[in-house]
Amino acid sequence: MMSGGGTLILTESQIAQQNWAEKLFAGGTYNVYAGATYNQWDGTYASSGKSYGANIFGQTGQLGGFSIGGVFSAMNPIGQLNNDINPTTYYSRYSSGYIPTFTSYTLPEAFLEYQYGNIVNVDLGYVAFDNSPWLAGNAYTNMLTVPTTYQGIGVNVYAGSGWLLSALAFNGAQFGAQQGFTGNTNYSWLSMNPGYNNNSNGTVSVGANYASTDNNYNLRMWGYQFDNYGTLLYGDTGLTIPVNKSLSFNLSAQFASDQQWFQANNAMSQSSNAQYAGNIQSYAAGIKAGMTYGLFSLNASANTMWGPSGSSSGGALVSPYTQSLQVDPMYSEAWSYNQVTTGQAGNMYKLAGQFALGGWGQNLIFQPNYIYVANNNVTSNGLQEMDLVLNYPIPQVRGLYIFGVYAQQWYAQNAIGVTNNNYQPIEIQSGVYYTW
Repeated sequence: MMSGGGTLILTESQIAQQNWAEKLFAGGTYNVYAGATYNQWDGTYASSGKSYGANIFGQTGQLGGFSIGGVFSAMNPIGQLNNDINPTTYYSRYSSGYIPTFTSYTLPEAFLEYQYGNIVNVDLGYVAFDNSPWLAGNAYTNMLTVPTTYQGIGVNVYAGSGWLLSALAFNGAQFGAQQGFTGNTNYSWLSMNPGYNNNSNGTVSVGANYASTDNNYNLRMWGYQFDNYGTLLYGDTGLTIPVNKSLSFNLSAQFASDQQWFQANNAMSQSSNAQYAGNIQSYAAGIKAGMTYGLFSLNASANTMWGPSGSSSGGALVSPYTQSLQVDPMYSEAWSYNQVTTGQAGNMYKLAGQFALGGWGQNLIFQPNYIYVANNNVTSNGLQEMDLVLNYPIPQVRGLYIFGVYAQQWYAQNAIGVTNNNYQPIEIQSGVYYTW
C-alpha cells in the first residue's frame, strides 16, 4: 500500500520555541489507508476470501528523543462477507486469519520509540520488523490487509560507511486478525508427540546490512535463534553494473544454513507428521542474474535446498514466521509454490520479467513469471507455474493503487493422482487501496 498521511516538518528554531505538548503533537505523523481484497482458492484449503477495511497509523512528535505510536485496524466493520468464524488456534496463508472475512478490530502496533539523531532507533512494544528477511510483517502487502507484528524490541544502529546493524527479540506474534500476541507460529497446525508442543517462547536475531553510497552493491547477513525451531543463518549480496543511463546488469547470490543447535528436541523432531519429523539440518543456495533497460527488466534465477537423509522435510528450511506466506527471500519463489511452505527440498528455476507501458500508462507495471520445480517428490517434481502480476498506482488520484495476480500450475504427467496439465490452485487476487 502506498503511504499517505502527512508529517509536519519544523526547523530547529521552531522546535526550540515549542512547549512539551507542541513537541509531542505538532510534529507527529499520521496515515489512513483502506483496502479490499478478493482471493479465489480452489476449495482445497478454504473458501474464497473477501475482506475490506481500514487502518489508522499515528505517531507523536519527539520529546527528548522519545515518541509513541500505533496502528488500529478495523476489518469488515459492517457485517461479515463470508460465514467464516474467527479462528483461534491456527493461522496460515489459507485461513481467514490473514485475510479476515469476519468482523475484526485489532491493535497490530503500539510502541514506544527512541531516536538519537540519525544513528540509533529503538522500538519497544507491539512492533513490525521492517528489514529482517525471515520475519513476515514488514509493513503491509498486497495480499495481507493486516500485518504480522511482534511483541518485543527492535534496535537499529547506523554505524557509518553504509553499515546498519540490527538486533531484535520477541516473545509473541500476532498473525493478521488474530486476537492477541501468542507463541503460535505458522507451524501451529503440526500434530506433536505426547509431551511436546509446537509453540515458540521467543526469538532472538542479529543482522548487518550494507549498501554502497551509489546503491550499486549491497550485503545482508542475519542470524536467528528460533525457540523450538532451530538456528537459521542467512546471507545475500547483490551487484548492479550500470552501462549507461538506460542499461544496467545485476548479479546476486544467497546462502542459508538451518541447524538444530542449542536444543536437543524441537517442534520438527518431535512432530508426528511424517513429512516434517526429523532433526533440523538443511542448506540452501541461490543465484540470480539479469538486466534492466529503461522500463523493462529480465531476471533468471535458480535455488536449491538440501539436507542429509532423515532430516526434517528432507532438508527444506524451517521458517516459523514466513512459512505459508510466500514472503521468503529465496530468488525463485513462485506466487503459489514455495519450498519452505511445502516442506520439500530440491531445485527451483525462475524466469521473471517486468515492463511498463510508456506514455500515460508508464505506471502500469506487468510482471510475468515462469517457474519450474525439480525435486524428488513425485507430486511436485516437474511442476510448472505461470504468474502474471499487475501493479497500477494511478497517478491522477493520490494514493489510489490497484493490484492483481493470476497464477496457474501444471503438474507433471507422472504425478500421482493428477493428470497432465491439470492446474491447482487457480488464484485470483485484486485490491483497490486508497490512502490520504
